[in-house]
Parts: sequence; structure tokens; C-alpha cells
Amino acid sequence: MTDEEFKKLVEQLQAGNEQVLDTLFIAHYEYCVNQLTKEFNSGNHYCSSDDAKDIVMDGFLKLREELLKGKVENKNLRGYLVIICRNMWLKKVKKEGSKFSLDIEKVEYYLGQKEDLYNEDFNPLLKQEIADELTEKQKLQSETFQAAWKKLGEKCKQLLHAFYIEKIKLKDLQERFEYSSYDTIKSMRRKCYNGLLKWKDKLSEETS
Repeated sequence: MTDEEFKKLVEQLQAGNEQVLDTLFIAHYEYCVNQLTKEFNSGNHYCSSDDAKDIVMDGFLKLREELLKGKVENKNLRGYLVIICRNMWLKKVKKEGSKFSLDIEKVEYYLGQKEDLYNEDFNPLLKQEIADELTEKQKLQSETFQAAWKKLGEKCKQLLHAFYIEKIKLKDLQERFEYSSYDTIKSMRRKCYNGLLKWKDKLSEETS
């Protein structure tokens, strides 16, 4: 795209002609999706094809904002878009990672306790010498959480145990549980965990 063509595109967009973005979308969408899945094809930053498609769509919206503000120059527009998408994905992974860490702490904390402290089904996460120092509220929360756990279906228990207690990555669990895609098992993990929390809240209300 020449500087004149780029200038005209920005002017049309600023004038309210959203269709000019179609040209950019068609030219760069598949490339950006492929770049994300290629760069983040494993590890903690793994990006599935569906994740990449969502991020690139968001990236185009961000690019639109930048174009409207006149902050984008006609210099390797494709590379600039890839950088936008890459940074958005890393930010999302970091945010979700923080949430997962909090989820893991909750599951480990509550499922690592019971009336006699240790449960054979889980790793002992509290030592005997501090067990007696648990407040009544903490003990009640632990008991409620474990009661909620028993309400889950067996497959959800196995999945959450493997992910939170055994520390097995979802990508590896996809094969173990025979899910068709990474996105499917990621969705299932979230569904199972949310189900656990809903049961906990319900049981908490019943005992309060």
C-alpha cells in the first residue's frame, strides 16, 4: 500500500466508512492467525487456532482505534498488527494465569483439609502442628468445599484433580480425557470449576 493509498484509507475511515477495513482484514487476517499459533504452539503461552482467531479480531478493533486517532504510520502495517495481537495474547495469558493461580490455591487449600486433616484422595497440604490453629470458619469452609466436591460428576472430579492437584497441563490432559480439541477441554475445566463453586455457594447458604 502506497503512502497515498494509506492516507486515503485513514481519511475514509475517519469519515465513517468502515468498509475500508475489509481490505486490511482480507489481506492480513489469516497471516496474523498463523503467526500466533506458530509462535505460541506449546508451553504456558499456548495459543489454539480458536484463541488466535478471537485475538486477531480484537487486534483489528484495536488497530481501528489507532487508525482513527491517526497514530499509525504506513510502515509494515502487517507487522504492526501482529505485534498488537501478540501483546494482547500475552496480556490475556498473564491475566488468566493469575486467576488460575488463585483457583489452584483455593482448591489446594480446601481439598487438602478435612475433619481428620488428611484425605487419602489428595496431597496433604497442611501440617498437623498447624491444624489445631484453623479457625472454625476455615474448617467450615473446608467442609463445605469438600461437600461440594462430592456433588460433582466423576469426570469433573478427575479433570479438576489432574489439573489442580497433579499439576498436569490442559494440553496434556486433552489426550488423557480424549477431548477433540484444546478449546473443548479448556471450556470443560472452566465449567467443572464453576460448577464446584456454585455447589459450594449453595451449600454455604443452606448451612448459614
